[in-house]
Formats: sequence, structure tokens, C-alpha cells
Amino acid sequence: MSRFEAGLDGVTLTSEGCKLLGGFYRAAGEGPRPTAVLVHGTPGIEKHLDIAYGLRDLGWNCLYFHFRGSWGSEGSFSFTGLADDTRAALETALQQPSVDPDRVFLIGASMGGYAALLVGAADPRIRALVSICPLVEPRTWELPRDMADHLANMLSGVTSQDLLRQWRALQPLSDRLRPLGSRPLLLVTGDKDELFPPSHYTGLVTALPNLQWARAEEGDHAFSTCRTWLVRTVTDWLVAQCGG
Repeated sequence: MSRFEAGLDGVTLTSEGCKLLGGFYRAAGEGPRPTAVLVHGTPGIEKHLDIAYGLRDLGWNCLYFHFRGSWGSEGSFSFTGLADDTRAALETALQQPSVDPDRVFLIGASMGGYAALLVGAADPRIRALVSICPLVEPRTWELPRDMADHLANMLSGVTSQDLLRQWRALQPLSDRLRPLGSRPLLLVTGDKDELFPPSHYTGLVTALPNLQWARAEEGDHAFSTCRTWLVRTVTDWLVAQCGG
């Protein structure tokens, strides 16, 4: 059985012909390891890499990546392309020799949480999912114009008007999450989230009775004052699903 050493490797992957950049936190251990694909939000200022370090310390691999048009990845950013980029990252993770294909998980935050829910629901290879303050239903939350302006200034190949148009084209999740009813799902939110308050998740909790909901009373959208709690909550739950 192969022995893998801990490390951090730069990775590139291709989505719709564009080269995306990322990193692979490789865990030490005998034989292929459980692995999480970490999907950050838009534009990716908070990448949640403390979760990746925490998982590696526990014997897990973790692959993170940057969407098209963000943080040096090629192409034009698109809300409607997030799921395609996430699928490409999943396939890249599965190609790594230290990855156990039977123990692959998705962790998504904010818009990355929306993409992870879409991909996870459609792909039975995903054993369980963690969704951190995700967008759940685009039809109930309109992207503000000033936020679109701010995001477009940090992304490549897209204008604020493009973002507003793409937002209106996002697929609703309500009809796509049924397959997740048979798999473990952890929802992690902050009661002081300035974007998506707890009421944003009522429909998701009702639709998925298997869902576990962890709430941070003092948590904002980025869990700025409770990162230690966030990392421990996510990593403890994942380890409980399959062990290290």
C-alpha cells in the first residue's frame, strides 16, 4: 500500500477550455485518503483555506480552485458557469493518486455553496456535502446593483450588467435537491449573516429532513469572529461521516 506524505501542490484544471488555478492539500497516510473539494464564493475573498489545513491535519486531502475569471484563472467569470467549474474540480480531485474515490465530499460556501448543492445533487459519487451560508433560492434574493458593480471590479471578462443578467438566469434549486435526501448534508450558517439570514433556509430545511443545521449566533457571512468554531464544526462532522 502506498504511503503519502503531507504537502501542498499547485494544480491546474480545465473547464470549458479555460485553465483554472488551485491547490491540493495532500494528507499524510497509508493508502488513498478521504478528500474534500472546497468551493469558495464570489469573488472569493474568503477562501476558507483554514478548513483545508484542518482537514489535512486530520488525514484528509482537500482541493480548492478558482472559478473562471477569478484570482488568475482564465476565461470570463459567469454565475451560470459555477457548476461546470465545480464539476471540473471534482474530476481533477478524482485523478489524484492519493484520493479514495469512495470517500469524496463537497464543501461549498455562499455562491460556492449553491454550486456544490447543484453538483452534489446530480452526482452520486459525492458521499456527503457541507454547505456554508449558501445561496439557496436566487428568485428570493435580488443581487443589488452596487454589489454587482463591486464584484465586476474584481472579476475578469464580466460587467455588472452581465452579472445582473446572469443572476436572473440562475437555476432554482427547489426542484433539483431531491437526490440529496438520501445523503448526509450539513448546513452551517450565521445568525448575523448580512446577506442570507436564517429565514433564507426555511425551505431547504423543510425539503431535506436529513439535513443537520449548525448555527453560529455571532456569525456573519464570513464567520469573521468565529473561524475556530467553523473549522471545528465542519471537520468534526466530516470525520464523523467516514473517519480519517
